[in-house]
Amino acid sequence: MKSKRSLWIEFFVFFIILPLLIIPFNSIVGRFIIPVLLITAFIIYKILKNDETFDNSALWKGNFSRKELLRIILKFFPGLILLSLFTKFFLPDLFLAFPRQVPLFWIMVMIMYPLVSVYPQELIFRTFIFHRYQTIFPRKYLMITASAFSFGLYHLFFSNWIAPVLSLGGGFLFACTFYRTRSTAAASLEHALWGDLIFTVGLGMYFYGGNI
Repeated sequence: MKSKRSLWIEFFVFFIILPLLIIPFNSIVGRFIIPVLLITAFIIYKILKNDETFDNSALWKGNFSRKELLRIILKFFPGLILLSLFTKFFLPDLFLAFPRQVPLFWIMVMIMYPLVSVYPQELIFRTFIFHRYQTIFPRKYLMITASAFSFGLYHLFFSNWIAPVLSLGGGFLFACTFYRTRSTAAASLEHALWGDLIFTVGLGMYFYGGNI
């Protein structure tokens, strides 16, 4: 097992320094974000599978229950209303533009986004961080904050304020869900709901690497 000092250095390098270093190269990273994300997630998956102290059930169901599903849904509906109103009144030209203008592409994104983007992100920013760095973030909200902050920090490369701010808020939601359930599936479902909502109401352009 690595020392706390080594883990601090590792976390600082990969989850604080690295996202800041890629900002000047965001246009290049944006073109290859999905392949990079998938490759990184595969490496993380192999690291976790080879770790004898890791509970493999966390890769999917964990302690995901019907009660937690209801909690996720109940938290989602107020957000649906708020994000819809925000986009409608402050960015009216973008409101529902995606599903109205390119409905088939919108449907494809609704299906593929959770598979190729959401689950890999949750594997990295929730499952891996919660397991790997539990000794340096032993308290609940320290771990949740570390997960959410690093998640928001990586979204700085989109070069707008909406992506990191919404990602920071979403990161707290998803990290709280993972803390309760130790389920990548639960966190991914919640992430997918909010992500698909963001693309639907018109804010997806702020999270699309091709727009950088």
